[in-house]
Amino acid sequence: MNHSVDPILLEVINNALTAIGDEMGNTMKRTARSITARIGDFSTVLVDARGRVIAQGQGAGFHLGYIRGVMPALLKKFAGKLRPGDILASNDPYGGLSHLPDIVLLAPIFWRDTMVGFSTLVTHHSDIGGRFPGGQSTVCAEIYEEGLRLPCVKLYEEGRPNQALLEVIAGNVRTPDDVIGDLEGQAAACRRGIRGVQELIDKYGLACFEAAVAQLHRYSERVVRGEIAKIADGEYEWDEHFEEDGVGGPGIRLKLCLKVRGDSIIVDFTGSDPQVKSAINVPYSLTCSAAYICLRGVLAADAPANDGLFEPVEVIAPKGCVLNPNFPAAIGGRGMMLWRICDMMFGALAKAMPGRIFAAGEGGISSLTYAYGGVEPGASPVLTDWYGGGWGARPNKDGIDGVNSLLSGNGGSSVPVERLEVEFPILMEAYGLMPDTGGAGRYRGCLSVYRTYRFLKPGRALIRTCRTTTVPYGLDGGANGTPFRVVLERGGVHTDFPPQMLVDAQVGPEDAIMHQLPGGGGYGDPLQRDPAMVLEDVLDEKISPGYAQRVYGVVIEGGAVDELRTRALRGSMRRARA
Repeated sequence: MNHSVDPILLEVINNALTAIGDEMGNTMKRTARSITARIGDFSTVLVDARGRVIAQGQGAGFHLGYIRGVMPALLKKFAGKLRPGDILASNDPYGGLSHLPDIVLLAPIFWRDTMVGFSTLVTHHSDIGGRFPGGQSTVCAEIYEEGLRLPCVKLYEEGRPNQALLEVIAGNVRTPDDVIGDLEGQAAACRRGIRGVQELIDKYGLACFEAAVAQLHRYSERVVRGEIAKIADGEYEWDEHFEEDGVGGPGIRLKLCLKVRGDSIIVDFTGSDPQVKSAINVPYSLTCSAAYICLRGVLAADAPANDGLFEPVEVIAPKGCVLNPNFPAAIGGRGMMLWRICDMMFGALAKAMPGRIFAAGEGGISSLTYAYGGVEPGASPVLTDWYGGGWGARPNKDGIDGVNSLLSGNGGSSVPVERLEVEFPILMEAYGLMPDTGGAGRYRGCLSVYRTYRFLKPGRALIRTCRTTTVPYGLDGGANGTPFRVVLERGGVHTDFPPQMLVDAQVGPEDAIMHQLPGGGGYGDPLQRDPAMVLEDVLDEKISPGYAQRVYGVVIEGGAVDELRTRALRGSMRRARA
């Protein structure tokens, strides 16, 4: 295409595309039914007619890989068969998606009888049927156990809903009002995206629109290649031992080798263990998504979100391994492994780009799924509550306490306590930071977040944690983070659950569960931490005076640093470890 767009108009169109995605997100939040969707566990993406991502609005960055994965099969299956008003739906992990609760809607965009792209939205649904509420258990052996699987099918045809399909979906989930309501919200958001793109083309013309999309694609690719070229050619490895296979078997070996070759990168997971007979497996599209979002966060955080970001990246995960399983392997619990892939990526990048990468955070977003019976008509019998612990320490700053993972974007924010208690039979008795838990360092990792739920009705509680017997790593001499903990309180007796990624417990009325997330890793030598920063943490009750003295060598008396004793203590601590 010879048509060229001047830089100012290019930036206008770039921001317009992002704004359309944001408007889609606002539509979803206003029209969604479930609490999961209303807090933002979704992503909006615009795609061109060739199936290439051209923009992303609100949501989690790693959802970009889902859309990229689903488009090739969709375009082949529906070539020449799409009409205005059609909306397609899929949740098939073996067709480019993630796990069954994630359903994507894709609406073709027509302008003057020409299909110019797709308006898409993927959201996590509160339930998808199957053996376990919420569809995220680790113990299923086949995907057939995990719930309803939708191949790419028409949910709407020329504007008319596929009522038979909607009835099938409603008849197979525990929360039909929520799921159908969220699908309708997704459809409304997709229509908003269609109107936005049509109005943009009306204003600037199709030739200008397509030229701008192509230029933005080339720009994003150029930015990524330029950043990769600054990294020394070589191979940077990182191995992990994933604690369990989800069904009481041995842990899983994960291997990663980042191969930097000029202005491109190969992300190679060869050597990782074979797929397992549980739901910990990660579909290939999600493995790619994890690699993409980590590289984007480091190499091209400000570049437009489009397929150009991924052109310099090749992801290798041998077929049949735990990161690219063969059908019909179960994948519902893939979330724990997803975040470990991200930790591996940043560990390898820390070797490739020293001084630029942060230590490991809490291990990934955790969750409570609470299913209870006997609800009133219209109420949801399943609550899924997402929450994060925070970030590992950065090369020049502390980790941030009490926020979601860096890679989750604005998707899946914690539900306000007041909303939880109004809408569900539950009390949040405690929600805070656990002192003395952040990995020590010149810069400190995030403190552990803990939450205590009191259940008011009998039901089933599933608690997800992404690290159990391993802890978040520190970097450049920083200490590792601290472990998780899950405690059941029943009749005044407190019982610790054994380390496991997914605690599955029957709870009675008045039972309580306390979930403490891991603390993040530290960065740099703890004895190099500014004593004033240590004092500030003590005054904020993030660490105790005894911890400050024992770990950081800082003596605090009367609310101030005793400089003479601190200097002497740090000197003796350095000599002891020499």
